[in-house]
Amino acid sequence: MSHRQRRVLLLQAGSAPAALRARFGDFPDWFARHLAPRVELEVVRPYERALPSPSRFHGVLVTGSLASVTDPAPWMDEAGAWLVDAARAIPVLGVCFGHQLLARALGGRVELNPRGREAGTVEVQLTAAGARDPLFAGLPARLLAQETHEDHVAELPPGATLLAGNARTPVQAFGVGERLRCVQFHPEFDQARSRHLAELRRAAGEAAAWGDVDPAAVRETPEATAVLGRWLDHFVGAR
Repeated sequence: MSHRQRRVLLLQAGSAPAALRARFGDFPDWFARHLAPRVELEVVRPYERALPSPSRFHGVLVTGSLASVTDPAPWMDEAGAWLVDAARAIPVLGVCFGHQLLARALGGRVELNPRGREAGTVEVQLTAAGARDPLFAGLPARLLAQETHEDHVAELPPGATLLAGNARTPVQAFGVGERLRCVQFHPEFDQARSRHLAELRRAAGEAAAWGDVDPAAVRETPEATAVLGRWLDHFVGAR
């Protein structure tokens, strides 16, 4: 089957801040840079309309959001249940908010991180299980990733396997079964997006509240970005 015949549903859970959208486009554009050359993408916003049948797709990816699952809206509960059901048949990847949404839908616990917000370029450590998992296999045991979040998965869902973590956010990635994978970090971000976000927060006087990231310290994170390609290769089958 050709790459164009593989269809991925991009569940857009929110939008980027206006200043970032003006320069880089919105969340679907950020993922499309990595996915669109290889698969056919369809974008759906679950807070605007009902989700389609998962049988139409070969995979589902859930984006980040400025919303929080600790303040759940009805659409979050509906989307979470839909995703858990979809993962019985097709691969599902949750990113940041999507990671937290799926953890909650599966019976895990999400809360405001008592260790504070995590932002900028940070190091993530794979567990032994993570190093063996198709999502990370062959990547360095310690890899750099872009982050921007204040909530975290405080307790894994029943049956979940921890794939990666660090001191500030112990659950950086987890898996459930063969098809469902979640990452707290942002594989779709690059240095330019993460650096511009840090600059915007400094300009708005919000840097301290977001970890006071030095824009000059933001680095490229190719290993984290590689996770998207690995998901297509090993889960969606878009080779």
